[in-house]
Amino acid sequence: MKKTNTINLGGIIFHIEVDAFTQLQNYLNAIRSYFFTSEGQEEIVADIESRIAEILQEKKINIINTNQVDEVIAIMGNPEDYGDSGQHEINAKPREKEQRIRKIFRHPDDKILGGVCGGLGAYFNLDPVFLRLTFLLTMFIGGFGLWVYLILWVISPLADRASDYLEMRGEPVTAESIGRAVASKVADTVGNENNKSAVLGILTGAGNIFGFLVEVIRSLFTVLGKVINSLGKVIKSSVGVILLILGFMAALGISFFIVVTFSGFEHKFQEMTNTLDSILAHFPLHQLFVFLGFVLFLGIPIIQLIYLSIRLIFNMAKQPNTVRATLLGMWVMGLILTSFFGFYGITHFSKDVRLEEMNTLENVKTDTLRIILTPHDDFYWDERHLNITETENGEYKLLSNVEMNVKRSPDSQYHLQVVKRSAARSYRDAKDYTENISYHFITDSVQLNLDQYFKISGGDPYQLQIVELTLLVPTGKSIYMDESLKYFIYDIKNTTNTHDYEMVGENWTMGNEGLFNEFFEKLMLQE
Repeated sequence: MKKTNTINLGGIIFHIEVDAFTQLQNYLNAIRSYFFTSEGQEEIVADIESRIAEILQEKKINIINTNQVDEVIAIMGNPEDYGDSGQHEINAKPREKEQRIRKIFRHPDDKILGGVCGGLGAYFNLDPVFLRLTFLLTMFIGGFGLWVYLILWVISPLADRASDYLEMRGEPVTAESIGRAVASKVADTVGNENNKSAVLGILTGAGNIFGFLVEVIRSLFTVLGKVINSLGKVIKSSVGVILLILGFMAALGISFFIVVTFSGFEHKFQEMTNTLDSILAHFPLHQLFVFLGFVLFLGIPIIQLIYLSIRLIFNMAKQPNTVRATLLGMWVMGLILTSFFGFYGITHFSKDVRLEEMNTLENVKTDTLRIILTPHDDFYWDERHLNITETENGEYKLLSNVEMNVKRSPDSQYHLQVVKRSAARSYRDAKDYTENISYHFITDSVQLNLDQYFKISGGDPYQLQIVELTLLVPTGKSIYMDESLKYFIYDIKNTTNTHDYEMVGENWTMGNEGLFNEFFEKLMLQE
């Protein structure tokens, strides 16, 4: 057996016979000498070494011998065949030796945002300006051009080596063509930097930031894969089972959330569904885009989690790079749609309007006012969540978003303060929605009857409308809160810190320090 050496070629470890190593070393030294006076000499040699490593790796050789080095040299070309001592022309025609399949890359030296159009222009031999205009036009016709561009941005690698430039154009990758490509790239880079406008510089900077985020995500997935591959089989299987359980739990959770959100079948989730309906009614994109963005943003990580767990358990092969890149592109599209919807949703309720009415209860002639909720077929006293229902003719919507508090009156009479509130994107809209709120109550000499709901116009969406009631009780006078107020009153202050639900069915007197009840006072003293 011949003696072998271990070498690092283009970041890849190879085992090579000693005579083959000498032959390869002499070839690389000749390459270095030939390109010694060329601009970008170090990059040229590094790219040639990387290309040689790719050729050897494709051959799946355990130990490299002289025959295989001869094959590599035949593909890459000898320096003596190139021409004039490294002073070759940049635009010289490449050697027609190895016509390769074209590959799509992002062009780093012909870009405005991500270099997608520059790369497609090189791939199809077209002027990138026409492609940019095409994408720009499609953004105004359904908007699909934006998503196509973003997906291509994510799944297409950046042409950061001379061999990538050549493969992008379908040219043979030889030592001579690599040298020519590096020289051309250096010249293009200098020219582009000198001719770059301020606006182009800003767009390029934004593209670099987005590209950096994509590369970070790719790196995280790569590191995660390497860590998992280093684990033992038993640990892999255990981790796989755990991840599989988590994946299915997450899938069930998101499925339930989607069904509840977009169907609104559950009475208890009316506040969430009506809030989303209000946002979607004004959202500039169709509801389908929101649903799609949400599913892609949460669904793809869950699918990948389940796939990863199955792969760990059954030792399956990795996903092809094209599949992973496509899924990453779809996830980025989901992230953009979800983020856009979230930002729009937050600003949809950015303006809040508050209208206040003070009503003096002049009919009340008693020292103990009884408070009760007026019964209604669609509202129930044992509920706290939002309930929205329409009248039979559809003219009004009835909302149960009403709360009551109790405070001290500034005089000797009972008063009922009614505060109406709404939120919208603009102050004018919020004001209109607030003015459309109608709340009713009835009083007689001994009793105050409160509606458990308020009315808005049937055409008004849910804009966080709420009615806040504050009953003002004179000092020395009392109130009796009926059992029906158990879930209607909200955080009423009292001297014994009694919970709201325990205050019903009792008389409470307004003292100098707030509401008090003799029974609870004695109970607190005993404790």
